[in-house]
Amino acid sequence: MHNLLILVLLLSGMTAAHAAVSIDVKLDGLNREQKRNVLAFLTIEQQRKADDLTERRIRRYHNRAIQEIETALQPYGYYQPVIESSLEQDGDKWVARYIIEAGPPVIISEVDLRFEGAGKDDPLVTAVMESLPIKIGEQLVHADYERAKTRFRAAALNNGYRDARYLRSEVRVYREKNQAGIFLHLDTGNQAFFGPVSFEGGNIDEERLRRYIPFRTGDTWSASKLLKLQRGLVDSGYFAFVNIMPQPAADDSNQIPIDIILTPNKLQKYTVGLGFSTNFGPQGSLSWLHRRINYYGHRLSAETNVSTVRQDISTTYGIPLSNPRTDILEITGSFRKEDTTDVKSEITELRVSRNFSRGEWREVLSVGYKHEVDDLADSDGISNLLIPKATWTLVRADNRLIATDGYRVELETSGSAEALLSDATFLQGIMRGKLVRAFGKQGRLIMRADAGATATGNFDSMPASNRFFTGGDNSVRGYEYKSIAPENEDGDLIGGKYLLVGSVEYDYNVYGKWYLAAFYDIGSAFNESPIDASSGAGVGIRWASPVGMVRVDVASALSEAGNPLRLHITFGPDF
Repeated sequence: MHNLLILVLLLSGMTAAHAAVSIDVKLDGLNREQKRNVLAFLTIEQQRKADDLTERRIRRYHNRAIQEIETALQPYGYYQPVIESSLEQDGDKWVARYIIEAGPPVIISEVDLRFEGAGKDDPLVTAVMESLPIKIGEQLVHADYERAKTRFRAAALNNGYRDARYLRSEVRVYREKNQAGIFLHLDTGNQAFFGPVSFEGGNIDEERLRRYIPFRTGDTWSASKLLKLQRGLVDSGYFAFVNIMPQPAADDSNQIPIDIILTPNKLQKYTVGLGFSTNFGPQGSLSWLHRRINYYGHRLSAETNVSTVRQDISTTYGIPLSNPRTDILEITGSFRKEDTTDVKSEITELRVSRNFSRGEWREVLSVGYKHEVDDLADSDGISNLLIPKATWTLVRADNRLIATDGYRVELETSGSAEALLSDATFLQGIMRGKLVRAFGKQGRLIMRADAGATATGNFDSMPASNRFFTGGDNSVRGYEYKSIAPENEDGDLIGGKYLLVGSVEYDYNVYGKWYLAAFYDIGSAFNESPIDASSGAGVGIRWASPVGMVRVDVASALSEAGNPLRLHITFGPDF
């Protein structure tokens, strides 16, 4: 037993000794992107913390490194790098160092682009040649070649040549000259056209299903239009699976029949959510969706959100119209209760809205009847308003969850009139904007601005929900939610006619999905000029979660005595 114990201890010590062996890999002379690719190729980097490292293996990995570095630099157009390497040992610690001079880049000296077949003279196809990201005299970048190769074939596919195939697709590198030739020869084949479309399954009126089809029988075949059809059917929520199957042409017309097999989705969907923000504290949500109330694809949904500050419940009946992807009529009934330090309100509303698209703009036109009871210093307390409203929204972003390049613009106008079943007459406009841009290799700059204005002859008749307040997580940080607004003689907040808010923030990626942030916010809700703006500044931590950024900020209220600090926690997508 004693001997067995000694043996176990010895084996444990040997294992620990092996585990303690490690390699530190250092690269000098490369930019961030090149370095990342080289490290991905280096065996010595991938194995540097392996449990079974030995001196023999370390030296073998080191001997491979020069060839691996050369291979890793080729996609960037560097085929003749100069590499100095060294390997040093200090006990169980090894240091592998590589000093790399990328060398002269390979220059494109020849570009040979050809279309063959029926589409070789089709101007809609050949027009792509002028915009490809490969030009004589430019540095060879293999990613640019791959993009050009994809776009070259896509030009044929999207103009009806569904059998387009490459006869030759090659990058030829002439190492001795430090030059390269690019060759793309594509046989377009014959042009195809859309034939009749048939549906199977789905339990939806076929006339409604055909509204998703973005083409007519006889139109030129387009792979992108077929993808648009599939995405529209999938995004509708009606179907769990959408299988689109082009069939052989029935005659010499080269019209391709389309069979679509639909598998219905579950009729009902339930979602439970928990969250936290410093505006509202702990939050809980529950939503329910009935995807298909009837044969015509009508929907019914309900949602409730509960927090210490605000509680609301709503139900919506949706009716797809002429283009169900972009045109929907909704009837919504809702109740909301909000209780902040200075504002208490209860709102019951019935609203009819039409949601549709105008190009890239999303447009919502609505009319609603609102009954509001509020406890505000100078309010009449009870308001009944008939409010027409229009909203236009444009979003462009490389990634709506966590963007490095994108923007959002939102325009909103609403109003009411005492002559039209309302207790107040006003006209209100709001503009919101947000911009995200990459800033440096690891950072991004985020700017946002909100502006609002109200025209009314009797501000006292305005309900609390139509007055402007600011302050909080998504406006001026460092201040409580809706704590910035004009006050009455007693120091109670009464809200403002106008709103101006601006913010600038810099996020820096420090490691993996973690970021550090610094920001400055300024804004005010006001009735008269000059504007008495409040400002806040601070720092924060960001984590790129699967549902968007989780943001933890500490902000100082620069416009308050003593510059008090306030914690802000939010999460969600950028756009």
